[in-house]
Amino acid sequence: MADIIVSNPSDAVDNAKMNPRLSANTKMPIDVLRNNFRVICLFALWFALNILYNITNKWALEDVREKVIEAAAQQNDFEVSYLSSSLPITIGCIQFGIGAAYACFLWLLRIRPVPHADELSRGMTVVKRNCIGLVRMIRSAQLTESFRIAIVSPRERSNIPSPATLRDTSKIAVYHTFGQLCTIMSLSTNSISFAHVIKAMEPLFSAVASWLVLGQVMNIRVYMSLLPVVFGVALACAGAKEFSWLSFWSGMGSNAFFAMRGVVSKTVMKKSVSQRARIINDTDVDQRETGYLHGSQMSPANLFAAVTCVSFLLSIPLALISEGSILKMLANQSAEKEGQDISRTLAYIISSGAFHYLNNEVMYVTLSKVHPITLAVGNTAKRVFIIVAGIMVFSTPVTVETAIGATIGIGGVFVYSLMKQWYDNSGQHSTNEATEED
Repeated sequence: MADIIVSNPSDAVDNAKMNPRLSANTKMPIDVLRNNFRVICLFALWFALNILYNITNKWALEDVREKVIEAAAQQNDFEVSYLSSSLPITIGCIQFGIGAAYACFLWLLRIRPVPHADELSRGMTVVKRNCIGLVRMIRSAQLTESFRIAIVSPRERSNIPSPATLRDTSKIAVYHTFGQLCTIMSLSTNSISFAHVIKAMEPLFSAVASWLVLGQVMNIRVYMSLLPVVFGVALACAGAKEFSWLSFWSGMGSNAFFAMRGVVSKTVMKKSVSQRARIINDTDVDQRETGYLHGSQMSPANLFAAVTCVSFLLSIPLALISEGSILKMLANQSAEKEGQDISRTLAYIISSGAFHYLNNEVMYVTLSKVHPITLAVGNTAKRVFIIVAGIMVFSTPVTVETAIGATIGIGGVFVYSLMKQWYDNSGQHSTNEATEED
């Protein structure tokens, strides 16, 4: 249906009264302005939280490196590498913990529904009833009958949470954990601008992951639109004054892990919707499309919260294994004499963790209110703002080649997003549906 353009508000009211269908699809200009203003505010908040996260994260990494190097210098026999001196794994673990605490706070106060709370309640009821029945029949020596009644009906068995739920969430959490930790390692070994230029390669990894895991083959023109991204990133890296292979490969690893996280998340959400739709007959169309079911309470934002909690648990042993000796050295020095003032460093770490999680919360709200193309434009602009802010705050030297390469690479990401959305809407790609169901 073509969009309806109304030049006079009074005409809109009269037309709406005469045509009920028109009234359902027509908004007053004041409502449109209010909605546009709300979307602009969401984008501004999203950009601000992204910039604040990257800056406070970089400050935290630099502060920690300075204190670790100073502490290691006082012990002649203690050596620390440049990467581990900033404790990127430990900082990432703390940031996961802050996000997990925030998610649990929302669940405890019932501000957000607890994932799978309904299934757990119904599952415990089914198990309790069958256990009571078994005990009663064993006492009455009706053992043969007990085996018959102990078999839970398919309808009741569907209410018992499957181990696949936690297994799928954990699978996403593994990719999310390593992807985020690689991002922090890339930031710790080079500038914000360099790390985000490398991050512009993520669509290439996503396209490869979708082909390998989902069997999704896009139009050849969509793949061709990724060539400027590769060329731009290569040019930016070649002209960088402070090129770091460690930062480069950490950024590439982050792209690979996040691409797999996106593909697996899509598969899990589709599987969850299809399985629940077979059981719950009154599930409406909106719930199937958004992936949010009242029974599972697993919206995309809630899935991210659950993944963050699992990532926190996964990152604890990683931090202890990789950076435990440095943490022990710092603890021993603090016990022997008055330690360094770490209040500013803790403030940077805690604020970066809060900004990181809130940034994703705002992103999900924004995603629900705008068209995917609008979000693609915003995502491209967001990366530009982050790079510019990083250059300004940290006085990062930028060569002409790096500036041109970054512009071509980020512009290529924008063109790729538009072309992929256009071909997806026109249905000009083939997908192996059987692979998605597995």
